[in-house]
Amino acid sequence: MPQPNASSIMASFAILKSLSDEKKYQSPYQILAEFIRYIITADSLYAFSAIEMKNKLNEHFGFSIPEAVVRTSVKKISTVTLENGIYNVLPSEVKTDSLFEEKKAEADENNSNIISLLTEYIKSKNGEINVDVECLTRELVHFLIEDIPSPSSKYAEIIGEFILKNEKNQEIQESLDKIREGSILYIGLNFNIGETGNISKKLTLYLGTEVLFSLVGYNGEIYRQLANDFFEQVQLANSGDCKKIQLHYFSEIKKEVNDFFLTAEQIVEKKRPPLLDKPAMISITNGCSTSSDVAVKQSDFYHKLKYSFGITEDPNENYYDEEYFASNLESFDYVDEDDKKKKKEMGIKLISHINKLRGGKHYCNDIDSEYLLVTNTKATLLISKEQSEKISSQNDLDNICNFAISLDRITSILWYKLGNGFGNRPFPSSVSTILKARVVLSSSIAKNADKAFFDLKKQFESGEITEDQLAARIVTLRNKPKLPEELEEENIDDSMDFSPEFLCRYEEKVKASQRNLYEKEELIKKIKADSDKRLSDKDVTIASQADTIKAKESENNLLRSELDEYHRKDAKQAQKKERRRRWLRFAWSIIWKLLIIAGIAFLAFFCKVKLESELLTYTFATIDAANVAFSLWCIFKKDRDKYLSKGLTDLENIKSN
Repeated sequence: MPQPNASSIMASFAILKSLSDEKKYQSPYQILAEFIRYIITADSLYAFSAIEMKNKLNEHFGFSIPEAVVRTSVKKISTVTLENGIYNVLPSEVKTDSLFEEKKAEADENNSNIISLLTEYIKSKNGEINVDVECLTRELVHFLIEDIPSPSSKYAEIIGEFILKNEKNQEIQESLDKIREGSILYIGLNFNIGETGNISKKLTLYLGTEVLFSLVGYNGEIYRQLANDFFEQVQLANSGDCKKIQLHYFSEIKKEVNDFFLTAEQIVEKKRPPLLDKPAMISITNGCSTSSDVAVKQSDFYHKLKYSFGITEDPNENYYDEEYFASNLESFDYVDEDDKKKKKEMGIKLISHINKLRGGKHYCNDIDSEYLLVTNTKATLLISKEQSEKISSQNDLDNICNFAISLDRITSILWYKLGNGFGNRPFPSSVSTILKARVVLSSSIAKNADKAFFDLKKQFESGEITEDQLAARIVTLRNKPKLPEELEEENIDDSMDFSPEFLCRYEEKVKASQRNLYEKEELIKKIKADSDKRLSDKDVTIASQADTIKAKESENNLLRSELDEYHRKDAKQAQKKERRRRWLRFAWSIIWKLLIIAGIAFLAFFCKVKLESELLTYTFATIDAANVAFSLWCIFKKDRDKYLSKGLTDLENIKSN
């Protein structure tokens, strides 16, 4: 059977999303019917079986749809009739919807543009002359749709870089997001999820270590957001009277968590070096100065799992009882050279536990499987996929569910199953292509940094590099972003560069910085010395000026004393002159008054002699005597006060001023 090209697969998911946005479609079966109409018209089909249409859907669009879904969708086409298991149709009576044609042309154009831009980016980045466009398109599809990284991917990292560098290109981002959103809607068709709105069967999810760490925020803000999206779907499923989803972790996971915290204690106590590829380890050790600080965080971790998220340890105690022998999968042989043996053994053991809990039963739908392991560990997901494919092949099953599923995938399935596929609710955060690119690239950076760290240790131990070179290159590795949210368009090139040339280049920068630091310190010393000299000279000048000022002040004080003495003498002379002047005026005031009195007396005498009148004489004499006495008293008091007392007061005021 011919395989679909990758461009068709991209277009099919974009079309699926575009059609789901139209109000005229109420179910995924109606949308799939439009794809079937297109195939009937394009291939001029007069008759076909369900299996034939299933194969053609895969050939044209890359859809791997169960036959039951195909049959349900064909029923939506009124002009197709079923007779003896064969669908009959007149091509002239089946026409492709104009809306479908429009969305398909739009998707083909957008995808062609993205592939062209991506190809040019790879050529400019890697210097490749001939890029295998079909291989590149397949890897882009895998990047956008699959939750398990491709073990032999050639372009995964550069695809992530391209997406991140075009973060602000709205047209590219919308086209890529539409493909990812369409892939989630495809889940409903692929798993034949017909009934939506609630979880009909009870489901127990066992969470892996990295999922638990993400829930409490140890793996950074983006992983916390993804884990919270998952937990929100669980809460929505459990919002009814009956709790449909239980959350547990295996005892093996608890041991792995405890070992992780033990390693954190050893790092805090300086008994082992830090782990560069473990953001959770950095989160735990940050702020801890003793092993007891780590123990407190460990206790808080389990408390939060139980009381904030309702996650508890698996109540089943022994998976190696005789009743589980028939469903044991731990003998399953799996080889992956990229992953450590310990991860492989853990993955097989946990998948075997899930199979034992299911009693060896096979399910075609993850939601109906009763028990499921949720993990982002690559080895475990690959083991689960290979084991599911093996069982499907051995039992000739059309579709079989997983034993382990990624956090993003279970979130998407729950989101769809709970009736959000054709509603107004936004897609989960994990759908964002930008976010997916950051997650993929940060994981790659952490892995490459850890590998580079151990390579540097070997080079140092063999004498290839000096201690200073080792220190500078380790600083380079530690400065690499470890969390998805730390990756930005501006720093992506340096972040992804682990070449020896890059490390050496930074080493030269460190040396140059050291030289600049030395030169700066010398310059600071010189400036400080010059400043100290200027301050010293200034102090001498100030001291000299102070002596001069002191001498001037002494001279001024002497002049001021002489001036005050002069003022005192001058005031004294003025006082004498003023006293003499006032005594003269006082004497004159008395004299002229006496002259008047004498005149009056003379007049009285004259009257007596010439007129010979005694009466008049006595009268005038009495008046004169009284006037003389009164006048003398007034003259003396008034003039004394006017000329002597007031004058003395004025002189005193002059002296005081």
